[in-house]
Amino acid sequence: MDKIGFIGLGNMGKPLAERLLKKYQLYVYDLDTKNLKYFLDKGALACSSPSDLASNTSRIFLCLPTSTVVEKVIYGENGLLETTTKESFIIDMTTGEPEITRKISKTLQSREINFIDAPVSGGPKGANQGNIAIMVGGTKTQFSTIKPIMDDISSNIFYAGEVGSGHSIKAGNNLLNLICRMATFEVISMLVKDGVKPETAVNIIQKSSGRNYATEITLPDNILSGKMFQGFSTGLMKKDAGVATKIAIANDIEIPLGKLSQELLKNTIDEFGENADMSNVALTYEKLTGAKIRP
Repeated sequence: MDKIGFIGLGNMGKPLAERLLKKYQLYVYDLDTKNLKYFLDKGALACSSPSDLASNTSRIFLCLPTSTVVEKVIYGENGLLETTTKESFIIDMTTGEPEITRKISKTLQSREINFIDAPVSGGPKGANQGNIAIMVGGTKTQFSTIKPIMDDISSNIFYAGEVGSGHSIKAGNNLLNLICRMATFEVISMLVKDGVKPETAVNIIQKSSGRNYATEITLPDNILSGKMFQGFSTGLMKKDAGVATKIAIANDIEIPLGKLSQELLKNTIDEFGENADMSNVALTYEKLTGAKIRP
């Protein structure tokens, strides 16, 4: 059985790693001992550090909060660089910063280590179902080498372009998600105030030209159900939208809708904090408009 390493077993990393565990001998590392125990109980092997993990496999997946954490895992004490061998692959599924990704790739390339970006979109639900979108940045040779493993995670693998391209598209996607989310809550609030039931509005819009991720997943699964949990924090959305803003600034592009959506997100963060689930945006709109969206 081939050996695969996975570092970062949080809300997104856990279901992604579980897909790999079905076919590979999985070596795992996470700061949370509960996450490690979960995988130990399923037959994975826990490692004491990133360097310990890299000493056991040449195929290493990362799914971490930020590019800064990725740098620490690679370059820090007991980091991957201490034991990663030549021609190994480090696949970064973090929603990271393209410029940092390119710098890491350049550094590791000088050591003959492959570093590619492969962020995902579709949430834990998409990961569990095996249809989450994976956008890969790297050379075409690197992509073709690693794709067979990714095929065991999802049926939706896309070549995005050179290294960093996956992270660029993911940042743009998440900014667009934020814009659509805010616009959708605004319209649903308006319709509720006009006497339309929220579930009726969502059901009809989802079959119409205004449909988007918020009408397909966010509202029916997380808000109208009363669950109020998406598994994605306001702080992470703030971070991702900030990455997209950096890309816009670097390319001298104005993003007025992007800026406005981030200002609206700030209202939710100011009230609930950066650890709050993104579902809390619905509460912000209820308070702002007086329209009750939740059941």
